[in-house]
Amino acid sequence: MSKEAKKIFLVLVFYSLAGGIFYNFQELWMAENLLSVRTIGTILSLSALITVSTIFLCSNLIKKERLKTFCIMLLIVKAVIIFIMFFLHKSGWSILIKMLVMLDYAINTEIYACIYPLLATVSKSDRTYAKKDLVYSAFYNIGVLITGFFLGKTVGYVVVNYNFYCLLAGALIIMAVIVLFNVKITYNNCKNVEEKDYNTLYKLINIISKDKISKIYILFLLCGQISYNCVLSLIITILTTGLNFSPQKAASLVVLMGVIAVVLGIIVLTKLTFKNNYISLSIKYIIRALLYILAVIFNNKIMFLIALMYPKIIAESYSHITDAPYINRFANDYQLAFCNLREMIVYFGKSLGTLICGISLSVGIRLNFLFAAIFGVFQAVFSMYALYLRNKEVK
Repeated sequence: MSKEAKKIFLVLVFYSLAGGIFYNFQELWMAENLLSVRTIGTILSLSALITVSTIFLCSNLIKKERLKTFCIMLLIVKAVIIFIMFFLHKSGWSILIKMLVMLDYAINTEIYACIYPLLATVSKSDRTYAKKDLVYSAFYNIGVLITGFFLGKTVGYVVVNYNFYCLLAGALIIMAVIVLFNVKITYNNCKNVEEKDYNTLYKLINIISKDKISKIYILFLLCGQISYNCVLSLIITILTTGLNFSPQKAASLVVLMGVIAVVLGIIVLTKLTFKNNYISLSIKYIIRALLYILAVIFNNKIMFLIALMYPKIIAESYSHITDAPYINRFANDYQLAFCNLREMIVYFGKSLGTLICGISLSVGIRLNFLFAAIFGVFQAVFSMYALYLRNKEVK
């Protein structure tokens, strides 16, 4: 790995560590600023919705030779937003806080989307892409672990609280900016590269309108995101207010589930991929839907916790079966456009799921699992049907 690639990975380390520290208790930080659970859910839902348009605009307007400068600008703006939020804590300026939370969400998503294209300018390979995901997940979970361990403790003369994590995350983002400034990137033949075809996405949509497999896959993706985020988009709030966990125990459980998910994902990829893909889909989606249904029927905290944990720890598994075959059906520019379209669908579904999560949680946690079960059943059906059509196509 080149020296410049290592520097970009260090940027990713600071960025993901800041994310784990800043976002783990963000819901509770907003609650301290007198925002209700329903309002928090609505804010995060709108944030995901805004991200859809952000992905579309940035993927089409940012040129390769400006990618490093663009990332630096995004990181600086993110740091400024976090520091402003630190000073606005308990100020009563709830409208400004809401706006900053939504803006930060969209910017944060775009930064992550830019990391691999930036890496690809100095080290492009499948292994590099895989390392990027592993580094992000590992240090994000380390950040979450730090927040749970130090919360409420006194470090020197400073009492560690939710707002202190804003300050710490902002400092880490500034460190990422400093490292990225020192990354040297040489863009080969940028001036000779043809301008991007801005109509590619529209052409792709026309192709998909006649492609049954892709339409079923998109429905599967949409229902899956809604189902997942009905219970997991506000996981810290659900654990603390719905299941009576302390903030520290909730953070520790989230870290534990994240670690298990990564380890299980590696094991599944190398050792536990069944020859019959219907078995893999059943493990990931049918069992998930059944657990949601059981949570609604039994209506007790143990069942809620089991139904909450299973989709979290299985989240990183079987993506080479659930997503890759449908993405790899497209080649060249259309594959890139399809990936962008996929991300827009993901965040649109996340927006709807988060909105439902916040509204349902204000009524009762059982309602969260009811909506998750309904959309989970549709997800399982669409996953099986998409696989059937794909197998038929291959044959």
